Amino acid sequence: MIEGNIRTVRRSRVKCFELADRWLNRFVRFTQSMHEGFWLGCLNADELNAVTAEHFDQSQHYASTKHNLSGFFDWEKSILDRFFRRGSRILVAGAGGGREVLALRKAGFDAEGFECSLPLVRASEQIFDRLQESRYVTFCEPDSVPQGPRIYDGLVVGWTVYTHIPTKARRGAFLQALSQRALPNSPLLISFFARHSSSSDEALVYRTARLCQFFLRGRKERLELGDRISFARFVHSFTSDEVEAELRTAGFRVEDHGEEGGLGYIVVIAE
Repeated sequence: MIEGNIRTVRRSRVKCFELADRWLNRFVRFTQSMHEGFWLGCLNADELNAVTAEHFDQSQHYASTKHNLSGFFDWEKSILDRFFRRGSRILVAGAGGGREVLALRKAGFDAEGFECSLPLVRASEQIFDRLQESRYVTFCEPDSVPQGPRIYDGLVVGWTVYTHIPTKARRGAFLQALSQRALPNSPLLISFFARHSSSSDEALVYRTARLCQFFLRGRKERLELGDRISFARFVHSFTSDEVEAELRTAGFRVEDHGEEGGLGYIVVIAE
């Protein structure tokens, strides 16, 4: 009898915990969404870039030798084997500390890149110096592409870099500038945060941002469903239709796309 009462009390406490935990998680998600929406409605694109830059400037992971010498992810290797010709000249946008450039050069490509985070550029220089190689990553302003002739046989936008560019207009201008560096029929590989439908959290972030933009006279640029501020950096998550439409508008032809654990990737051809 006593043992049965103990089990009943224990089950009751467990149910109370589960209920409290569920409501706490809902409250945390609600306040997080309100927080993100408020700042998305207030901060303009340059300010969002500054928030993102602060995150990556302070990142020990992306600056580490271990990360930048880790080579390709499995899906990257598969895509490169299928669409990029060995020995060709590749430009890496958003090259970070040099992971993609180093892996490409090790695989036999003539690769170089550019990066908008000065601390990551300096980290790449230290790694190249230790390897007794030339410094193949240079600095470039955010959302920009270094000017120059069409000399590249292939283009790679670094690990989820595209997802951190605020506004469709800036992404379009970035793609068009990137295409001006590539020879005709050159492949371009982009990775991004994928989404299949809009969650209630994303919808709340978007509605909150629109209200703050209107009543507080915040940012002038158009807000988009899928915009978030996650882990102190701007991100935009794409459906496959959205990212394909942006790339087609910029003059690229879609060849292949896929997804690996919430990360989308797409290969297009510069026309």
